[in-house]
Amino acid sequence: MTTRIIGLTAAGFVLAATTALGTRAQEVRSDEAPPTVVQMEAQQVVAARRAAYFLSTQAVGQIKAATEEGGDLKRAVAGARMLANWAKVLPTMFPDGTKTEGSRALDTVWTDRAGFETRAAAYQQAALEVARFAEEGNREETAKAFMAMAATCHACHEQYRKE
Repeated sequence: MTTRIIGLTAAGFVLAATTALGTRAQEVRSDEAPPTVVQMEAQQVVAARRAAYFLSTQAVGQIKAATEEGGDLKRAVAGARMLANWAKVLPTMFPDGTKTEGSRALDTVWTDRAGFETRAAAYQQAALEVARFAEEGNREETAKAFMAMAATCHACHEQYRKE
């Protein structure tokens, strides 16, 4: 069996990895040397995005605890920012050649790339709304924004993921 190697720039991989963890990565300046290409096997890319999805479920849990169980809204802010960062890089974690055995991604991820990227952008904006209301301390609006964000997740999964 031939393993397909996927090329990601080091800057792109670091951005994807760090934003999935909710940290801030620095942008690569245009006057810097071209980024180094990091070679990853398709299975490694799939494993990385699965890990990021797992972390995103943890962030959703933080928001849910804050909105439904009366928890600290600061945790909702952190969780929502992490999700917004993940949504921003999510399309980059689906390069060509990463539809591998065990992946739940549907072919539409690649055949309807513009739609996939549009859904990810909607997810990012919805997560930023959750963060904004949580920062304001508005639990009711945070809960509403959380439900709207969850709807963006569901809409994307319907089109691009095997359940």
